[in-house]
Amino acid sequence: MSGDADADLAVLSVRALGDRGLPADVVDVYAARRHYSAVELEQLGLRADGTDFDLFGLRDRLESVVWVSDEEFAAHGLDAVEIAELRRWALEWESDLGLRLAEEYDDDPDLDPDREGD
Repeated sequence: MSGDADADLAVLSVRALGDRGLPADVVDVYAARRHYSAVELEQLGLRADGTDFDLFGLRDRLESVVWVSDEEFAAHGLDAVEIAELRRWALEWESDLGLRLAEEYDDDPDLDPDREGD
């Protein structure tokens, strides 16, 4: 993808995935992953102003692909091999994002109960 219009479409797709998490949203972001890394997709989702996009919510939506039936993904034009690859991709991203979010949580001094105030 190139240009502002393509980036705007990716923003909308990632935000829709984080918000609704519908099979169509997963398929749209899966298509965008050919042009953006997972971290870039996350940054695109965070880019829009005035919205409640949340990386924790995105992680939950990615995890939920295991509950979506093959038929729901097939209705969006994916074959069995593509569905398996989509699930693998989503769960790898979910795992990586979860680890990074946990790392940020562990590094936040405001969340350390043993830290004394300055």
